[in-house]
Amino acid sequence: MSGTKTILGDNFESGGGNQTVVKDGATVIQAKEVHLGSRQLPVIPRDLQPLDDCFRGRDKELAELLKHLHPGKVVAVCGPGGMGKSALAAQAVNRLEKNRFPDGIVFHSFYGHPQTEQALQYIAEAFQVEVKAGLASTVRQILSGKKALLILDGTEEADDLKAVLDLRSTCGVLITSRKRDDALGFRLDLTPLEEQPAAEVFRLHSKGTARCAPTTTDDASVQGICKILDGWPVGLRIAGRYVSSTGETAADYLRWLAQEPFQELGDGEHQEENAALLLRRSVAQVSDDARLALGLAGTLAFAPIAHEPVAAILDGDERRTRKALGELVNYGLLERQGERWRISHALIHTYARKEMLLSRENLKQLAGCYTFFAAVNGKAGALGYVHLDKERAHCLHLLETCLKYSLRTEMYGLIAAIYNYLDRQGYWTDQISVANMFLCLAEKNRNHYDKAWSLNSLGYAYNKRREYAKAFNCYKQSLAIRRKIGDKQGVGATQINIAGIYSKQGNYAMALQYCEQSLAIMREVGDKELEGTTLNNISQIYTAQGNHETSLKYLKKSLLIRRESGDKQGEGTTLNNIGRHYHDQGDISNALEYQKNALVIFCKIGAKIEEVGTRWNIGCIYQEQRKLAQVEKYFAQAVQIAKEIDHPSLEKYRMALAQVRAEQHGA
Repeated sequence: MSGTKTILGDNFESGGGNQTVVKDGATVIQAKEVHLGSRQLPVIPRDLQPLDDCFRGRDKELAELLKHLHPGKVVAVCGPGGMGKSALAAQAVNRLEKNRFPDGIVFHSFYGHPQTEQALQYIAEAFQVEVKAGLASTVRQILSGKKALLILDGTEEADDLKAVLDLRSTCGVLITSRKRDDALGFRLDLTPLEEQPAAEVFRLHSKGTARCAPTTTDDASVQGICKILDGWPVGLRIAGRYVSSTGETAADYLRWLAQEPFQELGDGEHQEENAALLLRRSVAQVSDDARLALGLAGTLAFAPIAHEPVAAILDGDERRTRKALGELVNYGLLERQGERWRISHALIHTYARKEMLLSRENLKQLAGCYTFFAAVNGKAGALGYVHLDKERAHCLHLLETCLKYSLRTEMYGLIAAIYNYLDRQGYWTDQISVANMFLCLAEKNRNHYDKAWSLNSLGYAYNKRREYAKAFNCYKQSLAIRRKIGDKQGVGATQINIAGIYSKQGNYAMALQYCEQSLAIMREVGDKELEGTTLNNISQIYTAQGNHETSLKYLKKSLLIRRESGDKQGEGTTLNNIGRHYHDQGDISNALEYQKNALVIFCKIGAKIEEVGTRWNIGCIYQEQRKLAQVEKYFAQAVQIAKEIDHPSLEKYRMALAQVRAEQHGA
């Protein structure tokens, strides 16, 4: 191996998405990576969905589906909602021989995630490949020539299914959809279950009561129920769980069902109405507390929830909370998953979201619960972020509902609580969604302060994603508004961000001009945190111009202020930059000391982006000293974290690690 690696660092900081926020918190990829000497084999994801224990009557369809699932083929399973499309797909994929799709299986559901960008991002994450020029081009490269299977569930909700399919190359694709025109190749239309398997499904779900156990002799009533429900799997499930929970006889349930208008099955648009009819009867049986809990689950994402949010709208009463959740499980409306609960079917989630809306007061209580939770765990740093990961999707859905009700205070509080977490963990796509939601509310309310905040935050997230043109445009809009409304502190923060763009473009004169203007403002308004940021950034401009002596003076001023203000992330960044300065001057001992002190801070607060860069920097210093064991240690750690956050330099880190291992082991 020849040459050395350049010490890197995200050394020119932004003024943040907004300075006020900074001040004030289903599917598992089973992949493995194998190393043979210096050769690194590709990641092979295998997303296998859980099987339905009550799957019946689809042997013919299953065999037909297995016959057509091959690389390069697009297969679609179509049918009305709740007809068992996803269950059939799961059965088929679990029965495939492994060598049919040797490059892996990736599952993505468009339910609740209709954006094309989210689907492409998930594919990239599944194969653990960095996103470079753009998502589409990256995914095209990932899938090129591969024999993998892409399972795209609920494509009727996809914003642009074609945009995803156009990138598939030689991969096989399995689509489930209510829309027949989503099918590009072989299409398998699911029809209702025949009489015998329909009765089996109903009996299996009604198991648990003496009157409707599988051995019941009331075959006529069971057949009558199945006939009215026309073999509709999710309808049979709801009905079976209802009689199981209430102890009502099949004959009594049949009499009620026969008296109610039940639309003919077959048109996908009718399924939600049919489900609503059956669900209304189940929901009518549970307590007010249970109905509140179900409405809450519909407000959040279609994902497991904890009991604490439910307790928040039930006056903190644990007994009432457990009882309400138990009722919903008993009626098959929720499923218990360890210490969490999940709505048991997408149609039930849709029903709860549309028909069981929370009151404004309950919504405020729920937002308060999540804001408090996010704030507490956000302050805990890396350890708290583990808990926040489980609630991230719920926070985003809750913000959407708060936007619908124009709950500005609740939105702002929750955004403030999760802002640092999203930033430090690299969830910049989510940051963009959050900023856009708040921008929408700001424009609706004609709130210029909030609009400027949102635009600055959008620019910050685009900058992190290296979409500099978009970032610059947002910053300019934000700056114009902040100047107009006289928001000095906001002007200073946005000027820091604009200076960062100029610095990246090599326009150091403009960068220094904006930074000096910002520094004057921060000193005037007494914002020590952003004063420290500005001093750090000025130092980096002087470094880029080769004036290392002046750069170090600004760095030491920045470090002192950041320690005084308690800005731990800023302190770590400045320590990192001082370490880089000493490295450039050939003082390796001081370089390592400052870099390692920075690393301790980044690990503690959960700043993964900064942690990756610092581990890389330390590894590079050891590389210059030919301490290959230490190099491998720090490079391997950088690669591991870079995978988790889809770091832009992941491939570069991987290649460097492979070279070090090859040299160390004599390959």
